[in-house]
Amino acid sequence: MAAPHVAGVAALVRSVGIEDPSQIGDILRQSARKTQEDTLNHFGAGHLDAAAAVRLAQQNSFNFQDFFRWLRDNGYLSPRFWLDGGVIALWPKVLMVLGSYLLAWILRVYWPFAWTSPLNWGLILGSSGLFFFKGFYIFDLPQWPLRVMGSSIAELGTAVQASPLLNPIFASVLIPFCLVALLLSHASLKWFAIGSTIGMAACLSVSAIGDPSLVWLGDALAARLFLGANALLCYGLAYLATKAAETQSA
Repeated sequence: MAAPHVAGVAALVRSVGIEDPSQIGDILRQSARKTQEDTLNHFGAGHLDAAAAVRLAQQNSFNFQDFFRWLRDNGYLSPRFWLDGGVIALWPKVLMVLGSYLLAWILRVYWPFAWTSPLNWGLILGSSGLFFFKGFYIFDLPQWPLRVMGSSIAELGTAVQASPLLNPIFASVLIPFCLVALLLSHASLKWFAIGSTIGMAACLSVSAIGDPSLVWLGDALAARLFLGANALLCYGLAYLATKAAETQSA
């Protein structure tokens, strides 16, 4: 009965990612519980310990070759991503970023302001977010932190569940309004609030035209109207906030 037990633990070790048979054997021997007073060496390396073998295999399973292979095979770093229609998924993000800067430039004609770092970060996080983080994959770790880091403000409502549907609470003027109300009196952070509001306007506009998928509202006309109306409200809020900020500066 020893052979099937050892084969079973070897299979567990292999399932972790250890492929080399000699390495699997080393892990089985190193993780075995040592026996005392075994002068005739009946037990060889010791008693088989499945839990210890798997833990040791997990420690030894990560290497740079695997890391670069995972980066190559996942997300934006994968050539298959670009050949299999990934550009279609990328274009909306590019349009959101470009749209946010275009809307900010139009607003700047009426109320001139400086291109500060908080404003730029607001434009990016409000529109597309650091979307390239969604293209990373880290073996044996939860992926939701990368999804959260790669999400715009509008996408945060469903980032943890990895849902493609927008949450109407997050994908609305509500969060930009709260940011403006809280930060408008701050010397520099008010520009982050204004930038994120403009970015949200661009994000919701592109979503309304391209992919109006909302929790509770679906992807029909109601979703398009909701996103479009909130995009207009966000841009109107950004106009009023910019006017107030420039009035304070004057």
